[in-house]
Amino acid sequence: MMKEWMDKFNAVVIAAAVIEFFFLLFGESHFLAPWPRTVWWINLILLAIFMAAVLTDLLSTGLLAFLRSGWFLLTVPAALLHFLVADPHSQVSVLLRLAATPAILLSRGRRSHRFVALMNLKPAHMMIVSFLAAITTGTILLQLPMASTDGCRLRLVDALFTATSATCVTGLIVRDTGGDFTLFGQLVILALIQIGALGIMTFSVSLALILRREVHMRMETVMQDVLDQETLASSISLIRFIMIMTFSIELVGAVALFLIWHGHYSSALACAYDSVFHAVSAFCNAGFSTFSDSLMRFSADISTNLVVMTLIITGGLGFVVVQDLWRWLGNRIVRRRAAPHRFRVQTRAVLAVSLLLIVLGASLIYLLERGHAFADMPAGGGVVAAVFQSVTARTAGFNTVNTAGLSRATLFLLCVWMFIGASSGSTGGGIKTTTVAVLWATMWSGLRRRDRVELWKRSIGLATVRRAVAILISSLAVVCAGVIFLLHAERFAFQKIIFEAVSAFGTVGLTTGITAQLTPAGKTALIMLMFIGRLGPLSLGYVLSALGRRPAKYAYPEERVMIG
Repeated sequence: MMKEWMDKFNAVVIAAAVIEFFFLLFGESHFLAPWPRTVWWINLILLAIFMAAVLTDLLSTGLLAFLRSGWFLLTVPAALLHFLVADPHSQVSVLLRLAATPAILLSRGRRSHRFVALMNLKPAHMMIVSFLAAITTGTILLQLPMASTDGCRLRLVDALFTATSATCVTGLIVRDTGGDFTLFGQLVILALIQIGALGIMTFSVSLALILRREVHMRMETVMQDVLDQETLASSISLIRFIMIMTFSIELVGAVALFLIWHGHYSSALACAYDSVFHAVSAFCNAGFSTFSDSLMRFSADISTNLVVMTLIITGGLGFVVVQDLWRWLGNRIVRRRAAPHRFRVQTRAVLAVSLLLIVLGASLIYLLERGHAFADMPAGGGVVAAVFQSVTARTAGFNTVNTAGLSRATLFLLCVWMFIGASSGSTGGGIKTTTVAVLWATMWSGLRRRDRVELWKRSIGLATVRRAVAILISSLAVVCAGVIFLLHAERFAFQKIIFEAVSAFGTVGLTTGITAQLTPAGKTALIMLMFIGRLGPLSLGYVLSALGRRPAKYAYPEERVMIG
């Protein structure tokens, strides 16, 4: 009986935390402005519920045990005290409540059997909720006056847009990152970029692993299917590799950029900060820059172009591919007499498609723009610019030339490249290069009247083919819906609307310059496209993986349908 009452109390506390997130997000907006006293009392009640939860933990575990395991809950009495004796609208009050709310969620979520059961049964939903929580937290922080250089609160839609763009590692902006945000605001954006990039990699790798105590065998098969790993031990090893790989590559990239840029700065600290920011943004394929012109000032700097492109490509290959390449390199250097390393089919597909897209894209962009956007550049500069635009269109979002000045043919080509995006399990978005490889192999097998889909003398399972087709069709449907809505809500040229929608869905960040001029409805549409583009295909893959493990025990009569 007592356990049942405690579970109900925990559910109430969790609901209160979710409501508090809502009031933190909308508390200073015009929606709640007419009822300031009501908002004050609701916040007080919510904090009182939090305090009751803290006291329950303290009485049930004792002071020493509470301080060891629940020390983070001390933010709750601090938030309540400051709320009562100081200005509840101050930045300190907001920060304390923002710290107390996830602390309560963390402590009560572990104790609520219903909450844990929900996480076990809905892993894809929990992934979406986690990203929503990161976006909400970022929005609240970016609305603080300390985040803006003018000392005023950012509009809700602009803060939400920026937080979504950073968490979904897109790079579309409605405010100048370097000019309109303070150091605090920029650090919030950088943290969201890192969380979003690691999240999109590690959620697909570690979501089931984190919940394994509760999920047991029900999710192990799904996790191993997504990771393409044979054992849980190999999955843990892969997670460690992801973390080490990410921070190591970002560190090397930051050092390289510092060595290249230090002559342009009077302060070494400012140069180091910009180097770290751009290294993280480039590897995470985010496209955020502290420079108002992105990287256009470095269009003729081959060293900067090479470092940034290397970071973008490495981040876009995918952790499994990088691990496979690392093992190959280890065999070549350490064990020279060992048997030749056999690359995975995924590695071969990613490398082949990525190389094809870079070379083909650069060649076409150069041919289309050599008499247009590249007319005033030397031949070598035009080639470098063409290669960079081909690379950055694969979900990175940096630009070294004015995107709005490119021809319509180039803009359409970039739309195709943005829609394809990076590779599975990477920091980039899009439908992924592996999806394109499987779709191409499916078409080629159909043309040759082969019963099986084949890649590099390996058969591709029917479930994988179905997922590739489902991702393509659903992605096209989402983009088309977004374009139709934007055409209705905005008055910009058709090609600019399409470019903006595809850039948002592919989490690229390239723009023809209309993002900041969009209406709130248009910005909201791009927010939805960025969020769906970042999580939709991955979530769909989870769902289809789970469904694929429960095949139907019946089949309908077969009938022929004319195709083509």
